[in-house]
Amino acid sequence: MAKSEGLPQRAYGRWLGYFFISLALAYAFAVLVLFLSDPYGRSGIRTSATVPNLAERYWMVTRAMDQQFNSAIVGNSTSIPMQPEILDRLTGARFASLSIAGSGAPVALKMARFFLSRHANAKILIVALDDSWCRSATGMAEGRPFPFWLYDSDPAYIFGLFANASFGSLREGLLLDARNSHRIDGYHPYDEAFFGHGYDNIEAVIKRLSVVKRPVQPQVPFPYAFEPPRLLEDLVAEIPQSVTFVLFWTPRYVNLIPVSGSPAETADKACKEQTASIARKHRNVRVVDWSGAREENLDPSNFFEANHYRDTLALKIQQDIAAALKN
Repeated sequence: MAKSEGLPQRAYGRWLGYFFISLALAYAFAVLVLFLSDPYGRSGIRTSATVPNLAERYWMVTRAMDQQFNSAIVGNSTSIPMQPEILDRLTGARFASLSIAGSGAPVALKMARFFLSRHANAKILIVALDDSWCRSATGMAEGRPFPFWLYDSDPAYIFGLFANASFGSLREGLLLDARNSHRIDGYHPYDEAFFGHGYDNIEAVIKRLSVVKRPVQPQVPFPYAFEPPRLLEDLVAEIPQSVTFVLFWTPRYVNLIPVSGSPAETADKACKEQTASIARKHRNVRVVDWSGAREENLDPSNFFEANHYRDTLALKIQQDIAAALKN
């Protein structure tokens, strides 16, 4: 009877074990390199100026951690026109813009919690609200992926590095001479995304805006409980009253405002009332509502799109917010 060739089965098992142990150690080493090279600035090793030019959702974490700021703006693209240096001048605070384009209430709430957890001296938090805040719990899913782990606890961050380690992230981490070209306060002019694409032509803008039809029906059958405002009130209740919250309903062109007397208007008013009730319960909350049928929202020259307004309108809003903070 011929002898079987090769290593015995036990030897195969041992070498296979060595292989997986080596693989795990190599992966752990890569995560350690990532942590120490700090590609996102989350470990606190890199500053806002020295993280690589990553996607907005990654480099913004350094701005949320930066101790030179004691106030912040959170929201999506509807709050990007808010300029920190203008708010600084009007309020005497030091603002960072933490607005993330294409995000929803879950991201804004996560950013708010992260900023407040890192700033014991926080003074003002502006929370920009739009129609995405008038959703049920089942309608809150983010439309675009977001690295929630990057804005979570330290253990969650380390686990996130482990779970998301890749050759690409390792390469970014080793860009030791990288310089972030974005402003330290997180502001990036949003009008640049529109100019040059036909939005500097007011006739073309009016034509685009006219296509939008005023809603008659709510986003989902109403009534239902609005989950984002409920979570926002939970956040307000947890934070010391030394922090002033400004709940800012962003402008919307008249064609985005629900038809008067319609079910959509009923749902819209109920959502606004839910946030207004937060201000009635908590002395450190202000509501600034620019979403209604006010004169500015009837003028198409104030907008690029139905929910994206121009810097000239943003200046008026910031003055309104500053006035509300004095009350």
